Amino acid sequence: MFASPHDAGTALVAKSGFRNDDFRPFLYRTTDFGKTWTSISANLVASPINVVVQDRRNPNLLIVGNDLGVWVSIDAGAAWTRLKANLPTVPVHDLTIHPRENDLVLGTYGRGIFLGDITHLQELSTSVLAKPFHLFAVEPRAAYNFRAQGNFHLFGNAYIEVPNEPDALIVNYALRARDAAGARVTIADIKGTEIAQLKGPAEAGLNRVPWNMRAGAAPAGGRGGRGGVGPTLPAGEYRITVEVTGHKETAVGRIRERLR
Repeated sequence: MFASPHDAGTALVAKSGFRNDDFRPFLYRTTDFGKTWTSISANLVASPINVVVQDRRNPNLLIVGNDLGVWVSIDAGAAWTRLKANLPTVPVHDLTIHPRENDLVLGTYGRGIFLGDITHLQELSTSVLAKPFHLFAVEPRAAYNFRAQGNFHLFGNAYIEVPNEPDALIVNYALRARDAAGARVTIADIKGTEIAQLKGPAEAGLNRVPWNMRAGAAPAGGRGGRGGVGPTLPAGEYRITVEVTGHKETAVGRIRERLR
């Protein structure tokens, strides 16, 4: 059961039939304090649902964890899409959205805890996907400049390993159609002086490019994105402009002070 943070009369409930060998997805919503319930399982796969949440910012963003992973709906349960993002196929038994960092935190059965930023999903909607191009708000980040030392791979591939979040500001944008030329990402200071330029992907759907909060272009031979190799820029606001398919949008990216 999950009580809506947006409306007192709305709640979501999931029921697992796993112990009865019933693997149908049972997921329901009430909007009248429990007097009536409506199924919102739509196109969910046949897998027991263990947990459901509604986003605190976007009432249409619903997330469920089942025995195969995580599924997301951006239209209040009318349709569902699997959230991949390096997640293994593993039962998800608990999840929450961090109220400050906007990170989705997953508790799995047998493979630990996963977390990842879903700020762009909180802004996503069917109307956004219908636009030719959309630049999402950029979540503020602090530069940690952390580098692990020593050998942390003594057990080879005996344990699952997925990439950590990059030490970077993440620029997310959506495209209705692919552009073979790619996207041009320009970073300028608040006065408008250009300080870095990156090349990003331009596939149909959601795209992202990380900026490592350093001045200059990506090093020769790089895979696009990232940025320069100089020192991390000081905390403050920066203008991030993305140009693709004849469209151009600008968002403000903020480097936060690092906690000491």
